Amino acid sequence: MLHNMVTGGHLGVQKLQGKVKDPRNPQAPLCPSFVSRPYERVALDILGPLPETRDKNRYILVVGDYFSKWTEAFALPNQEAQSVAKVFVEEWVCRYGVPRSLHSDQGRNFESLLFQEVCRLLEINKTRTSPYHPQSDGLVECFNRTLLAMLSLFVDENQNNWDSLLPYVMMAYRSSVHATTGFTPYKVMFGREMVLPVDVMLNVNLEEAFDSPKEYVQRMAETLSTVVGAVQQHQLQASSRQKKYFDFRAQVQYFVEGELVWVRNKARKKGVCFKLQRTYKGPFKVIERLSDVLYQIQPIKGGKTVVVHYNRLKPCVSQFVSERLEGSAESEQQPQHQKIFIKRQCPPPMIQCPSSRSAVTPTLIVMVQILLI
Repeated sequence: MLHNMVTGGHLGVQKLQGKVKDPRNPQAPLCPSFVSRPYERVALDILGPLPETRDKNRYILVVGDYFSKWTEAFALPNQEAQSVAKVFVEEWVCRYGVPRSLHSDQGRNFESLLFQEVCRLLEINKTRTSPYHPQSDGLVECFNRTLLAMLSLFVDENQNNWDSLLPYVMMAYRSSVHATTGFTPYKVMFGREMVLPVDVMLNVNLEEAFDSPKEYVQRMAETLSTVVGAVQQHQLQASSRQKKYFDFRAQVQYFVEGELVWVRNKARKKGVCFKLQRTYKGPFKVIERLSDVLYQIQPIKGGKTVVVHYNRLKPCVSQFVSERLEGSAESEQQPQHQKIFIKRQCPPPMIQCPSSRSAVTPTLIVMVQILLI
């Protein structure tokens, strides 16, 4: 009784479990995805809102290829489904072709009927991340951080010229060696290196002479075949290295069907202070384990099922189960989650990122670009 009183500070088991943070909440092991060629899988994301520019732009549509790491960034005045679909079709599909798979978060623009119809007509396999888990779309999330860091170096005091800088920072990004592939995105896409302004200034000769278009096509085909094979090998090595680092502290607790769990509450509601709301909500019942990291759950009182990532879940203690479900069959038999400990080893040595094909950093390249305007 004292535990549940206001003066006890816990306010009941339900509110206690919903607010307390579990520092030992284990993380699921990394599940890397593999692609074998350019345009096999493309990711989309919306970055913003940003300060409104002179051209009334406030958002950036980011489109990235998982294989080559080639990325496009388009300034948009809004993030409506019609604007996003129009730019994706006209600026990506019409230029590079139709991708086999398209991955995005669960934003309304990407989940709209219009966007779903575009994917259906183009026969694109549309996939999405689990709610409130942006790590599932790591390619564009990582690029977004890089893009913001590059833009922050050159925006004016009012920060309203970022859209005019996009072409230059994107040129710098595409001409820099990517640590995962070992090549620049430009070379993976076109089979040769980009001729940069600094190459012209330093009189660096990167051009090859060909006797005919046929010879050029044959040479590029050979080069691209070699590059694609090397990229596949580099990606496998990078994925293995990343998984080894990520899984070093991984501890898996597989939830079983019928078990009750709490879900980390990351939703921000208008009029509700995020800092004062409960950290977890629920409990929910596990309906099905879809994979090593995805679970289908449902509120214990019934309702719509949702798919959530393992990292947002924690087990619900039996004391609360008996209080909430007293007299029900579920309170008599509460399935126990299964713990699996991944054997820890000493961390592997840090791997240095491959150096650029020239000593010029992306920042310096951007500076040269701006000076040449």
